[in-house]
Amino acid sequence: MLRPAPKPRAEVERPVRAAAIETPTDSAVQAVEKPAVRQRPPAIRYLGFEVTSVGREYSLQISHGIESRTFVVLVGHDVFATGKARFQDAPDLCYQRLGRELLADPDLATGARIRLTTDELLDYRDARERGAPGRKRRGSGG
Repeated sequence: MLRPAPKPRAEVERPVRAAAIETPTDSAVQAVEKPAVRQRPPAIRYLGFEVTSVGREYSLQISHGIESRTFVVLVGHDVFATGKARFQDAPDLCYQRLGRELLADPDLATGARIRLTTDELLDYRDARERGAPGRKRRGSGG
């Protein structure tokens, strides 16, 4: 035996009550807000060097998000000829110098040409000779 479908109930409109809307206080909003997202530090990339009449020009690129800027650091021929720096140390020297320039002036104009000074080269060489604490040199027998 088939059961008959239930009879539809009459829809009754119910009055909508206005609810009191509370606005959050400043302290409540601050508690809910997400903490600030840490930004990555700019990445410095070595692009290579070009030999010119005055020395080697090392190109470095700074990338921060979608922004990128290129800088040139000059190391004079005399620096290598007099043994103040080795060819293999030059990219690191340039990286460190550019890092100092950017700390002093974060808005350093792209394309800026920076020349390494004799004092910077001597400081770098002295630091290398002292070596990093706790670091063993090759051939030290240990």
